[in-house]
Amino acid sequence: MIRTNAYTLLCVAIRAAAVYSLVALIVALPGQLQASAQMPGVEHSASWIAALALTGLIVIALLWIYADKFARLALARPQEHSFDSDLAPSVWLGLAISAIGAWHLLAGLIDGVFWAIRLLALRGLRNEGYDPAQYALDVWPGVAATAMQFALGLVCLLRGKGLARWVQRMRYGRHAAD
Repeated sequence: MIRTNAYTLLCVAIRAAAVYSLVALIVALPGQLQASAQMPGVEHSASWIAALALTGLIVIALLWIYADKFARLALARPQEHSFDSDLAPSVWLGLAISAIGAWHLLAGLIDGVFWAIRLLALRGLRNEGYDPAQYALDVWPGVAATAMQFALGLVCLLRGKGLARWVQRMRYGRHAAD
């Protein structure tokens, strides 16, 4: 049995939220860039989006790096609530990353069905004067974001435990005890 406490689990939850936020940020970028390209009268909107994305990455990095500090701030007595568990904290993190992957994988599947139906509908409108060149502006950024969401969700789902071990190795230079 491994002794686990609320502090450790909150650290895992904060890091899982950082992973979720990173995937959501990556998935949102193509649509944001496409929308900014179509906005009339907005100068340098791509640079604003890049600056906001960079700010988001910095916040995500701070959440990841200082998860322990945020957990200490959130808990009055972090070591007080403890329990025995068969799972080490690295396994909890791997499970959380896999759950995030499952969420994004299913969202990608649902969005993929939406984009497939939309492409079929737009093909039907071709006979009524809709310009197929407009596909690039109307559809492909969303399709690209959905494909990225599906791929990242698949990676997180299938490699959650491996990603948790890689993070442990990058952070501490050693493997976590499983």
